[in-house]
Amino acid sequence: MPDEPAEESEELDVSTSNEVEQETSRALGKETRQVLLAVLLVAAFMALAHFTPLKAWITNVQTWKSLVREFGWGAHAVFVAACAGVVMLGVPRLPLCAAAGLIFGFGEGLALSLAGSTCGSYGAFVLSRHGFRRAAESRAEKWPWLKKLLKKPSIMRVFWVRQLMVPGLVLNVLLGMTPVRHSRFLIGTMLGYMPLNVAFSLVGSGLGKGSLAHTLAQLLAAMAVINIAAWLVYRVMKKQRGE
Repeated sequence: MPDEPAEESEELDVSTSNEVEQETSRALGKETRQVLLAVLLVAAFMALAHFTPLKAWITNVQTWKSLVREFGWGAHAVFVAACAGVVMLGVPRLPLCAAAGLIFGFGEGLALSLAGSTCGSYGAFVLSRHGFRRAAESRAEKWPWLKKLLKKPSIMRVFWVRQLMVPGLVLNVLLGMTPVRHSRFLIGTMLGYMPLNVAFSLVGSGLGKGSLAHTLAQLLAAMAVINIAAWLVYRVMKKQRGE
């Protein structure tokens, strides 16, 4: 499909707006529960690790990180390429975000997981514009309102749908079937991935900290991020409904 200029998002009909609002609420609730579960599991494990013989595990993690740092940018390139490849095939990105935080630390892990997941999504998007779309298109029939929402996608709508509990591969293919510009897809996808990537990178990074207080601070930050993101998505949703 040619890369035509994307028009401004059209107003959704009442039934579609209501369905999208319900799906958004359900998705945000599930995302919050996912982050909360990960936070509780990491907090419990790290508390045990600091007060039991499991503390040796923390030392081992620091050793592994030192080995990774010895590879320099090669390790970063391998992770981004691997992340992009599996995300393009439809593998969930969140475990990769946590792994990036654990291996590289929060800052580098966030940057690498965001680059890898965005590149992987873009790869699937480009392939869909060359005809590789049939399987994902059939899966999209489960969400008839989604096609209406993505009929004329803006950056804000791309951001919005990235918060929904719809498989990333399906979204990438559906967006490839629209006239959305490559730049809008990339910006909207990167912004849309940011909240959960930040939260899970914080959780993963907290898993290997030598200080329990530092771990707890990062876990609290992860919960704060997901709650702020939920508030922002609701703001976007209300704005989109009023267009």
